Amino acid sequence: MEFLLLIATVILFVLVFNLRKTVALLRSQISELEHHLAVVRNAAVASLEASPRKAEDHPIRHAARRAEQPPTLTEPTDLEDQITDNADILSTAPGAIEVPEETNEIDEITDSLSNTPSAAKRFEDLVGGKLPIWIGGIALIFAGFFLVRFSIEAGLFGPVARCITAIIFGITLIGLSEFGHRIPKFGQIFSDDARIGHSISGAGIAILYATLYMASELYGLFGLTGALIGVMAITILAFFLSQKHGPPTAIMGLLGGFSAPFVAGLGPESVAPLLIYLGVFTGGIFGLAIYRGWAWLALLATGGSAIWSTALLLMDVAGDVAFVGLFITLLAVAGVLTVSRTGTSFGLPKSIIQSIPLGVGLLQLMMLAPLIEFSMLGWLFFGILSIFSILLAWRDSNMTPSVPGALALSLSMIAMAFGIGNIGTVEVTAAIGFALLFGITGHVWSRREADGWLWAICGLLAPTGTLAVATLGDFGWSDSLWAMLCVTVAIPNAIMAWRTQDIPLGKIMPLATALTGILLLLALWLLTSHAYAAIMAGLVAAALAAWTRHTQRDAIVTQLVITAALGGLIMWVSANQLIGTLLASLAGETDLYRGLPAVSKMVPELLSPAIIMIGIAVVFRSVLGKMPRQFVATIGFSGTIGFLYLMLKQPLAIGPMQDFVRYGFAERIVFTNLLALVGWLLLWRNWSENIAESLRSIGIIFAGLALFRFVYFDIFLLSPTAMKQLLGGAPIANLGTLHYAGAALWLWLFARLEPSATVMPRATRALEISSLVAAIAAVMITVRQLVHGSDIATPPFTSAETYLYSAGLLVLAIAWLSRGIQTTNPVLRIAGLLLMTAVTFKVFIFDAAQLDGILRILSFLGLGIALIGIGWIHRKVMKSGEPETAAG
Repeated sequence: MEFLLLIATVILFVLVFNLRKTVALLRSQISELEHHLAVVRNAAVASLEASPRKAEDHPIRHAARRAEQPPTLTEPTDLEDQITDNADILSTAPGAIEVPEETNEIDEITDSLSNTPSAAKRFEDLVGGKLPIWIGGIALIFAGFFLVRFSIEAGLFGPVARCITAIIFGITLIGLSEFGHRIPKFGQIFSDDARIGHSISGAGIAILYATLYMASELYGLFGLTGALIGVMAITILAFFLSQKHGPPTAIMGLLGGFSAPFVAGLGPESVAPLLIYLGVFTGGIFGLAIYRGWAWLALLATGGSAIWSTALLLMDVAGDVAFVGLFITLLAVAGVLTVSRTGTSFGLPKSIIQSIPLGVGLLQLMMLAPLIEFSMLGWLFFGILSIFSILLAWRDSNMTPSVPGALALSLSMIAMAFGIGNIGTVEVTAAIGFALLFGITGHVWSRREADGWLWAICGLLAPTGTLAVATLGDFGWSDSLWAMLCVTVAIPNAIMAWRTQDIPLGKIMPLATALTGILLLLALWLLTSHAYAAIMAGLVAAALAAWTRHTQRDAIVTQLVITAALGGLIMWVSANQLIGTLLASLAGETDLYRGLPAVSKMVPELLSPAIIMIGIAVVFRSVLGKMPRQFVATIGFSGTIGFLYLMLKQPLAIGPMQDFVRYGFAERIVFTNLLALVGWLLLWRNWSENIAESLRSIGIIFAGLALFRFVYFDIFLLSPTAMKQLLGGAPIANLGTLHYAGAALWLWLFARLEPSATVMPRATRALEISSLVAAIAAVMITVRQLVHGSDIATPPFTSAETYLYSAGLLVLAIAWLSRGIQTTNPVLRIAGLLLMTAVTFKVFIFDAAQLDGILRILSFLGLGIALIGIGWIHRKVMKSGEPETAAG
């Protein structure tokens, strides 16, 4: 029962496939009809435009209106009359174009429409005529089956009689399909519709197969030889009948032929006869497929043979495995050749259809290889199919996609062997052989116009992929040997990059360059100590930069940036101790020297790769572009600054707290002012145009670091007023006064630089205001140091100290106001007035409250006279400058 259901399913599949083709044909013909109607309508409108007669009354206008409303396809007579009327109008209209009678397109349209059935009629013919016939054939198959079953259940006949009855029924159906048209009166049915004969012919073949199965398996009426001969005879008959009755009969023969070994009882104990039979039978099917152009039949035959050979692989056939492998190889080759000669692709790319047998064969050989422990025989079969795929692609470019597929399967097979520990001479030789096979052919045909890119991919991935899967095996090779292998594989990749550099938009050259760079970098890492890893990355990035200059390809710039980023990552991972020290410093720790790495260690791991990155950004600045150049330069300068920080930490070697109290503030002064000096020099000097932008960007970075250090450390985190740090005993010349006054000076100088006004115009005013705040801090630090000496963090505030603050700030305010009046700088004038006002309030509210008697009177008197004098001078000077300003 299941066997017959399978037959019915396959037949229905073929019928549905034919139904889809018919529907597609109907759609194309309907589109053609609509096109012809549009031609008629456009011709009528054009004639109307050229006619001098009134548009509304013109007969062509009526024809055009009728053309705009096409009749339904169920009324071909009306459509034909309409086209005929339009043709008459066009031929008689003034200005109409003369059309020769023998080439008149409208006559051709009329003839074609008169012979074309409507869509409704075609659908009715399909559903009401074709499908019932084929379903009826399937019903006959079930009728024969149920006839035999009824005879068994009712006990009417014995086994022999039952089989004979079924055979007679099947032969009768076949006879009717061949000679039924000769029967008087009744034969008219077969003559009117050939599909009736096709249907009952397939049903007869199916019944004969089912009968033979019952006779051999259920009743034991035939032995092995008899059953096999019977199946072959029915199969030959089926293929003979398929020449006349088409695919359904051929499908019956196909199913029966592949069922024959099962019916005959062939299995793993008789592998050789089974393979011989399958080979002969499949060869016959391939011949029929070529003769009739049936690609589907060749694919089904390939699938049937593949099912049998796969089943044998899963059985215990170790002694005959060579025969199975040979059969798989020959089947794949014959299948590809057969499908390629049928010329059918089912709407898919031709290469996909033709590659199906080859792919099936390669997959089966991958199953075969572990069963024979990856012996030379399995590799040989796989190599034969790989060579066959290359020869097919060489001959037909449509088959080139099969080559990367074969390469991928070969790499998978090598990986499977290495992964399970098979790393003997046979496996290594096979891996090298496949790498050379696909690699050499890929290089040879990499410049073919149509499919060169696929060959180039094979040429790149064959050696590189083989090296990659080799890492799965435990070979015990040294780092030097692995490095040599990386260089060996990198050489052909570099050759591919050189050969494909003139292809404008190709992706092969960047891919080849990337693989070459990766392999060379791995080789350099394996040959050198890990301390030089960042240097090696920098050297590869430099090589990529030189290659970029030669090729002018943006894709190589991207690879350069990635390599530089990798080098920077390695660089800073190696300098993790230095990063930890920097983070501890930001957290406010003072004992930093113990966490610093050795200078000798940081020279190769930090400074050298940083210098290489800076060199790349400078030497190849014209080819990198702005963003890549800045990125690479930032990596280099970050490493350089980190090393500079390490060096500046060495002289004082501040460790315990007492060392920080003695030298901590001095060390920060050196750091901050050095950064400020470098930043100011880079921003102050007029550089050449090609490097000005980069150097100014670096100057801004240095200046920003100096400002950050001053604000973060010297004002908030480690201010000498909050944490004990020795400033020196000299008044004014102490470290505190010099540092804060120097910060005010640097900020004012940075505000006066041209880049501050052009690049960051809004920052100028902020820098000026920050400079004034730093000056106030300098005055307060000076006063406190003057009162308390070197340590200004621990002593308490005194009344004399508060008076000195007022006096010092008042002097500063007068200085700002005077300088502002002199230079007409509004910032200084306003700042001087504001500071003077603030000091005045301080004096009245806090300072004067602590004085008594004559001292209070004198202080207020002096303060009042000073303020009045300053106000009078300011107003007089500003008024005297107004006419000049207006005149100017």
